[in-house]
Amino acid sequence: MSVLGRIHSFESCGTVDGPGIRFIVFFQGCLMRCLYCHNRDTWDTHGGKEVTVEELVKEAVTYRHFMNASGGGVTASGGEAILQAEFVRDWFRACHEEGIHTCLDTNGFVRRYDPVIDELLDATDLVMLDLKQMDDSVHQNLVGVSNHRTLEFARYLAKRNQKNLDPLCGCAGLVR
Repeated sequence: MSVLGRIHSFESCGTVDGPGIRFIVFFQGCLMRCLYCHNRDTWDTHGGKEVTVEELVKEAVTYRHFMNASGGGVTASGGEAILQAEFVRDWFRACHEEGIHTCLDTNGFVRRYDPVIDELLDATDLVMLDLKQMDDSVHQNLVGVSNHRTLEFARYLAKRNQKNLDPLCGCAGLVR
């Protein structure tokens, strides 16, 4: 039996979550509690609905023409998609079988490193690391946790030579 994923929703023709036109899946669950979060309904790891890899691939390929014409693909976002690393890995692998580019939009707040994280990254064409704030005390005030895990994950991506966009800093000017 294949692994089930828990998603909040998807967007069919997004243009800000990676290059080109993208099919974006917003996964359920997030360990951060960003004060400015616009996806608070994705925080609950038990919310949303369960889906199979096959269901997501079937939906994504219906937008293949738009993705191909624009250099787009699929993006796993959230919530925090990396909390469902095994499912996202399987989805990305299936997308590659269809010739679809994959992008992981993550806050990098990884609890532990294990082989499934590496397998997910191996199946990821592009990582968009969302660093909330460089100053750790401001980061803690904004999202409820330290930025140490995110910075550690950034170093890990660099060590792997993982293709990524320059880290995003979602609230660089926001200070409380």
